[in-house]
Amino acid sequence: MRHLKQTIEWLLYTFIFLLPLQTRWIYQQGFLNGEKWEYGTFSLYATELLFGLILILSIVYAIARLVKNQEIKKTKKQLRRVFLLVLILLLVSLSCFLALNPQLAFYKFSHLIMAAALFAIIAAMKLDWQKFSWAIILGGLLQSILAIQQFMTQEIFANKWLGMAGQNPETLGVPVVQLENLRWLRSFGSLPHPNILAGFLVIGLILIIGLYSIIKTKKPQNLLRLVFVVNFLGLMTTLSRAAILSFVVGIIILTFLSRKNIVLNKASAKFALIALFIFVVFTVSFPELILTRTLSSNRVENISNVTRVEQYGEAGQILTSTWLTGTGPGNYVVRLYSQDSTKSAWDYQPIHNTYLLIFAELGILGLASILLFVFYVLFNLFKCVSWSAERLTGLTCLAALAGLALFDHYLWSFYFGIMLVAIVLSLVKNNNFKTL
Repeated sequence: MRHLKQTIEWLLYTFIFLLPLQTRWIYQQGFLNGEKWEYGTFSLYATELLFGLILILSIVYAIARLVKNQEIKKTKKQLRRVFLLVLILLLVSLSCFLALNPQLAFYKFSHLIMAAALFAIIAAMKLDWQKFSWAIILGGLLQSILAIQQFMTQEIFANKWLGMAGQNPETLGVPVVQLENLRWLRSFGSLPHPNILAGFLVIGLILIIGLYSIIKTKKPQNLLRLVFVVNFLGLMTTLSRAAILSFVVGIIILTFLSRKNIVLNKASAKFALIALFIFVVFTVSFPELILTRTLSSNRVENISNVTRVEQYGEAGQILTSTWLTGTGPGNYVVRLYSQDSTKSAWDYQPIHNTYLLIFAELGILGLASILLFVFYVLFNLFKCVSWSAERLTGLTCLAALAGLALFDHYLWSFYFGIMLVAIVLSLVKNNNFKTL
């Protein structure tokens, strides 16, 4: 039993570390108007296979505990949580049957099931908070090294084992910053878009601060400072305005929440100064990039801003007719296409607002179910008598993620995003973690 539990724990740490790698088998390529369509593509990710193994072993472990009558009271409590998750999933599944493309709806629904299972497993296992955090931080370090290399060489090399497609700044549709006649490539890491990489790095940076305040030995602290510098540089190379803003807000929130925790408060202030120094150096080194992203003063930036404004009008039209049951998971873009089929595949995008996208795809009942679960997690958090550094850090990660959700859709529309949400929610529900 003990060895099985340890195996599951280390597989979970490995899964979290490898999650950003997008190695996958595309078993059904999506097409729209004769062009490749990512939002209608069916894939099997390598990390899904790893998670399948984790799920099987977790079920075996749960059954073994029940057979041996170990911690019956605790097991019943965990079963109540699982029942709540299953009930929410059943409510959400109703919209799949009414979708224009039920096959796509159930494919996207499978990702939600995996995210719920990941949360349930982490909640049930008494993981080591430090190892859990290190898995995310080191995963971010690998991505940051890739991002910095991509930023300096201005090219993303294709690698099927890392799940990376080749990207060139001269290719139309690739995320770039336009500098007069020069197109400057934003960093992806191994993820599908710079904003997705940036969101992941924000969570890792906040965890570095929390972990630094907990660890008492010098060598790991020095390592964390070095990793923070590399990861923050990685964040800067994505040139993601929303992510940088979310990190700044996260630092402010963490500083406020930790005002009674002197060690965490000092760590927050220290890393805020490090981040400010790196930001200034980066701005001095690449002033035109920062100025262009800040002022949105060229054609590429203006098109992006206009498109996002137009998306709210499109969402309003869809919500008017589907507010009760929703379009079905993954079917927001399908609905857009049904209303106007004359555009290129790239022009059909989910709205860059996770909350509105969930509302549009699941309807009012589905959205209420998701929010109910989040409130349940927060309710359990606020019942805690003492506020440890782990809890404060987890809550800050959730706040940063909530801010990112206002400006993008990947936390719902991509497999990586929805699994990241499950991981952060489990950080908030960290009363089950081993802490010092």
